[in-house]
Amino acid sequence: MIMKNKFDLITSPLEGTNLIEASAGTGKTYTISGIFLRLLLEKHLEVDQILVVTFTEAATAELKDRILKLLRDAYSAFSNGRFKEEFLKQLVANRPDQKDALFRLENAIRSFDQASIFTIHGFCLRILQEHPFESGNMFDAELSMNQDEFYQEIADDFWREYLYDNSPFFNAFLLQQNIGPDSLRSSLQRYLSIPDIVLIPETTIPDCSDLEDRFRK
Repeated sequence: MIMKNKFDLITSPLEGTNLIEASAGTGKTYTISGIFLRLLLEKHLEVDQILVVTFTEAATAELKDRILKLLRDAYSAFSNGRFKEEFLKQLVANRPDQKDALFRLENAIRSFDQASIFTIHGFCLRILQEHPFESGNMFDAELSMNQDEFYQEIADDFWREYLYDNSPFFNAFLLQQNIGPDSLRSSLQRYLSIPDIVLIPETTIPDCSDLEDRFRK
């Protein structure tokens, strides 16, 4: 059952799966920063135990800056009672053990360079590098935003596997028609944007050697 409630940063649940719907300019970054802060203080998590994932490098940098600033503002609020936001005022009021809060905030600020704040691609790369055995990847896996080389590799592999040892006469005909690994790559890229594309089942190609001999003659 899905429950829809008006979002409240100070009382929103920190358990289970929660979807927050928000339009542009409604303070999503500040909300994420506030949830991050609450997880530190209420769930006693360390900065490297909280995963924050966004889309772009710019958004990642902004999140890091905003979260760190809120942590520092929270430290100031707990240490001297000075706060600019109502959220911090309520947060301080809800936590009578200020020494514990200051201790956790100080540790979080000092170790903030270990915070797990990534782009989607950056997070995937970290998982591949830290768990090469589980993912079946090489230890030196790298992140590449240009997929052209992968498409070319697929086309080259197909050509070597199915056509390299084929009839020279047939291969010469393909090349005469400008059909080669490069054209195969172009065809591949043209169809990758179709998620529900239907692949033709594998079929047995008949032996055409006699036909080729007659055609050659």
